[in-house]
Parts: sequence; structure tokens; C-alpha cells
Amino acid sequence: MEAVIFGLAVTAALAAASGVSARQADTLMGDARRQNGLEAEMSRLRQTSPGSAREGVCPLVRGASADVNAYVAARMHQVARQAGATYAKRACEPNVVVLFSAEPDALIREASRAKRFNYRGVPAESAEAFRAEARPVRWVHGGDVRGSAAGDARPHNTLIVVDATKAQDVKVSALADYLAMVSLADVRVRPAPSDSIMTLFDASAGAPKALTEADQAYLRSVYRAR
Repeated sequence: MEAVIFGLAVTAALAAASGVSARQADTLMGDARRQNGLEAEMSRLRQTSPGSAREGVCPLVRGASADVNAYVAARMHQVARQAGATYAKRACEPNVVVLFSAEPDALIREASRAKRFNYRGVPAESAEAFRAEARPVRWVHGGDVRGSAAGDARPHNTLIVVDATKAQDVKVSALADYLAMVSLADVRVRPAPSDSIMTLFDASAGAPKALTEADQAYLRSVYRAR
């Protein structure tokens, strides 16, 4: 019964956001302009096991409108379930944090200054790229990686920062699929397929606007029983 109720809540969240794209700039920018306190959400990311995303994906989405925040979290649940990933159903400590910000560089600088996020388990080059690269979406995977097998692309945790200005022309549904992909798999450990939502921000006009069949097969292979 609990699973049914939870599934209905996810369906309702997805349906409620179906018209979001019509007012995209407002939904991504309106709340994201309010920077105060957003960096504190980084400190809520669980960085040790147990409690990693491998034991159950637990997302926290903040900074956009309530509709977009709920839609992204619900879409992550849907994609995780289809991939065979465990998803936390009860109150949990976040191991996937998604933050929408109109000033991502300032957000990350303030979080570093205030020691809100310590980059534990993140390779130095990945941490530097996260702080410096000016992409529409930037992310790092980290946490307690002891015992990880070579080629295991299941993240222990994920921190994602979305540049709300650079992402405002992308449909929310496409953006949510992109965020689900990078939150559920470390594409730097195991490269994504060539026909992938990961090309969403490429200049090519033919880039997929949703998870492709190849993406879904890729995610299933990442979470296949080991």
C-alpha cells in the first residue's frame, strides 16, 4: 500500500508540472534569484556510507519553483525505479542534492568559504572543474568510495548545480532527464552512449530531448545486480 501511495504522489508531481515549460523563465529564475541560504543546502548532502545513493536514492531539489523542484525529484524517482536503483521511500538524509542558481559561481564560492561542502571523496581535478567550469549543469560525485570496484559507475552521492540562466531555454522535462542521468550514474567512470541525453547542451540541433533507449539500457546495466 505504501508503495502504491508513493507511486501516486510521484505521478501527481509529474502531472502538476506538465505545463511548467510555458513559463520556464519564471520557474527556473524566480526562486533561484534568492541566493540567501541556498549554499547551506550543500551541507545536507550525506557524504559517508551507509546512507549513500547505493543504499537508496534520496534527492533534495531546491532553488527553482516548487513545481520544478517537485517535478525533478519525481522524475528522478521514476528513472531510478525503471533502472532498478533502490529509492528511499521514507524520511532520509539526502545523497543527491540539486540546486538551481542564477549565480552558481557565487553560490559555490560562498559554500567553499563557509565550509558547507568539503569535497570528501572527490578527486582533486573533479573538484577544481566543478568550481571553475561555466557549464549549464555542473556536478561532482563523492563520498566514501572505499571498496568500490573498478568500473562501478553507481555514485555514492551527487551534488549538482544548475545555472538557471543558461538552462532557461531548455524544457523542464529534458532538463529533469539530464539531471536524473548524471545523478544516477558517473558517466566519467563509464561513458554514456553516443545517442544520449548527455548531449542536451551540445550545439547540435538533433540532440535528444529525453532519455534515449540507449540511456535507459545504460542505466539498467549500471544497476544490474553485481
